[in-house]
Amino acid sequence: MASTIMVPPPMAETRREIDLHRRVCVIKPDTIDIRPARSAAVLPLLLFLLGVGAFVAVLFLLESLPFALALLLMGGAILLVPFAGMGFVYSVYGANVVIDRTKRTALWQQGLFGMGVGTAELVPFDKMARIEVDELSREEQEGGAQDFAQFEVRLLKVSGRRLSIGQVTVPREGEEIGLARAAEVGEAVAELTGKPLVIGRQPAPAGAGSTVA
Repeated sequence: MASTIMVPPPMAETRREIDLHRRVCVIKPDTIDIRPARSAAVLPLLLFLLGVGAFVAVLFLLESLPFALALLLMGGAILLVPFAGMGFVYSVYGANVVIDRTKRTALWQQGLFGMGVGTAELVPFDKMARIEVDELSREEQEGGAQDFAQFEVRLLKVSGRRLSIGQVTVPREGEEIGLARAAEVGEAVAELTGKPLVIGRQPAPAGAGSTVA
């Protein structure tokens, strides 16, 4: 049975963070950012350092390196340094989803090469119907319930299309904690956008589809 929560008018609050699956939700008074988890910065940082190391090796060892190896190192440096550098900056400062009260829009980034380049979806508040929190792991596996409980926070547009805001995945024994964490994100988004929050399964309008951003 689905339940609808009418969220009260927004109140001023300080910054807070809620951990999601491979992402983190950063909540501020006028914006909500769904960003890559901090661990996402490790790989691009390593690749960036590898590219810098390749460039330094070519710079100081050019005369002693075989031509083919020097060419390979230079090509690796040219590719790794800019792309890994941009990926690192995005993982630290970028966001997958940005919901802005001032602009009255929710923006989904494309995430090209893991850098969040370009806009995949831009939804004005007027085009939003409601915010939903639902469990994706309802179907049982052989032997009982699935080992992990997965909850999704998503936006239902007036057109019936659904867009994923973020997911929470926890071991089955911690499903209440996972649901509470997803509901906290849903409540924050509903408060910011002024839209109702629905927790639980509820039929979508005819022709509705779902999209994972």
